[in-house]
Amino acid sequence: MSITSPIPVLRSANGTVLQFDGDALVLRRKAEEVRIPLLAIRRIRSEGRAVAVELTAPAGTAPSVHRVEDVSEAAVTLFTDAVNAALPMRAEEAETVDGSTMVTARTLTESPQERRKRRRKIWALAVGLSFFALALAVGIHGEWTIALQTLLVGPFGAGIIAFGAMAADNVYRKWYLPRYGITVEAHRVGDTHVLGGRFGTYVYTDLHGVSRVAHHRSSATTVQVAYHRAKPHLVTVCESRSTTAGDAVLAVVLLLFGLGVEGVAITVAIAAFLGMYPGY
Repeated sequence: MSITSPIPVLRSANGTVLQFDGDALVLRRKAEEVRIPLLAIRRIRSEGRAVAVELTAPAGTAPSVHRVEDVSEAAVTLFTDAVNAALPMRAEEAETVDGSTMVTARTLTESPQERRKRRRKIWALAVGLSFFALALAVGIHGEWTIALQTLLVGPFGAGIIAFGAMAADNVYRKWYLPRYGITVEAHRVGDTHVLGGRFGTYVYTDLHGVSRVAHHRSSATTVQVAYHRAKPHLVTVCESRSTTAGDAVLAVVLLLFGLGVEGVAITVAIAAFLGMYPGY
């Protein structure tokens, strides 16, 4: 016969779950699971409909805190009392360790990077099939030359739009995250190659004590990065306004050029399908 823990499970409105699991707390979000040993916890704080798991930290340093919000207030009270009572006793003269070093995280499904890659592949496949269908219709109508042009030019324009959208998203992050996110210092740990370019690999620690990676074309030992409070994997390197403005201009140029190419390709294909180029 199994014995069920009397400590309640905290579940927030967005699906985040915090529960007691023997010698640790398990925090499950949509994409990852974080395991927090009781030895790494200083105390659990009840904050109304929120609970804060404060980790141990050496004297003079700010402790990392894992927070779960929008949960039952009654459950929070029971949870904090029970977990605080279960925390191991520590000798006053013992040196306090950094609890964030004992926290482990693992991906439950696909990582945010993998999810973005999957969506890009689906988008590329959908665009390719759409232009293939349009070119096939034009070809069957008798305009095979224009059909071939549509099949080549259409995906080319869509690719330019995709690069423009990525550039625009990058500009938005550069504007939004330094203002409304959390800015920390990231340390260089190596190099990586992306699309033939060499980028520095930088590591930063988020407010939950989890180490994350950012890439930047720089040789500096450290850089300042800003990440989203609720989505710590969304990160950007803090750069000057002139650099951000240049990136914004590039994004606009790519989007306008891509839309122009797409417009011409679709207009010519539809016109050919309607018989506006007889004997072409």
